[in-house]
Amino acid sequence: MLGAGVVALAATGAARADDAGARPAPFGAFEGVPPEWTDVLNGYVHDPVTYGPRLIAIEREAGASLPPMFRIAAGDALLRAGNRRGAERVFEESLASGEGYPWDDFASLALGTIRLASGDEAGAEIYFGRLAEADEASSRALGHLGLGATYAASGRFAEAQAAFDATGDAADPEIQHAGKLGSALALHGSGDHERAAAAFDAIAAADPEGPLGQDARYAAARARLAMGEREESAAALRELVRSCDATRSGRRTARALRNLDARAMGRDWLRSYRRTGWGDLRAGGKPMFSIEGCALARSTLRAIAQNDARLASTRPAAAAPPRAASAARATQPGRPAPRSDAPHGELPSGSWRSSLLALGAIATLVVLWRVVGRGAKAG
Repeated sequence: MLGAGVVALAATGAARADDAGARPAPFGAFEGVPPEWTDVLNGYVHDPVTYGPRLIAIEREAGASLPPMFRIAAGDALLRAGNRRGAERVFEESLASGEGYPWDDFASLALGTIRLASGDEAGAEIYFGRLAEADEASSRALGHLGLGATYAASGRFAEAQAAFDATGDAADPEIQHAGKLGSALALHGSGDHERAAAAFDAIAAADPEGPLGQDARYAAARARLAMGEREESAAALRELVRSCDATRSGRRTARALRNLDARAMGRDWLRSYRRTGWGDLRAGGKPMFSIEGCALARSTLRAIAQNDARLASTRPAAAAPPRAASAARATQPGRPAPRSDAPHGELPSGSWRSSLLALGAIATLVVLWRVVGRGAKAG
């Protein structure tokens, strides 16, 4: 699933590629792993569409005997393929093996995200809550991000804001941004459009001409439209369109996305993530998580001009009560002592230790956009 997190590749070997466009191969040899399998893993970093099925086939053949990096990547491949149960199995096995940091924390993050995507807020809260108490600051920040999404899904918007605010001390600016965005979405989901508009304004001010800044400007205008400030909203949308790239005006926009429906945003981001390799997340950068506010602004202006009745204000709606998590599914297996001496459990470089955890924020943020939509219905 699954923004905020970005993988910074640390190439540790000669580049391999199937064509002339050779890319860095971040992983060298793994003990006991055929080199062709490592080639698949390196290929997956850049091309998950092509290499994902091959990686899944390797996991099916070798299972728990694979090094932790392979299992984590296979779980991600299964999630991209829509096989939530298969991914859950891989991450549960990884957690049960007790590999230590970062593998245990990443597995907890992934399992929390899967629970949340399944509507099991109680189970998600357990996993994210444990992550929020982890030793590593980056893990705690991601745990708070997940908790914010979980609370918002349950309609506990005040608690959601507190959790999102707790990400403010994160070293990674992407996670800080995700926390601010989550807080604004929680306000919007609660029906507090005035404060939501102000929060979106603050996000836009940090990068007014960038794609996410443009998205925030659009969101602020829609929040004001929800308050009945039709002229002010239209003026803000026209100003946004004037600042946009005129060559990118042809995209069709779904009505749900135009209405700032959080679930539609999540689906849009998830489609982008499924096509984008870990190695291209920073290269693709923020546009991958953009909802293309410029295209949405043009579409909304046309709807305003046509007096489209479907531009009615967003109405708060009671969130469904959280499901009770079954004891078997919500309880994590026992954790043996971390394996500090396992050669196949080491990462190629120190940057991967935090980067793999940051990758999980993508899943969390995508789910965040989807679940906040349960707290409000777009008109």
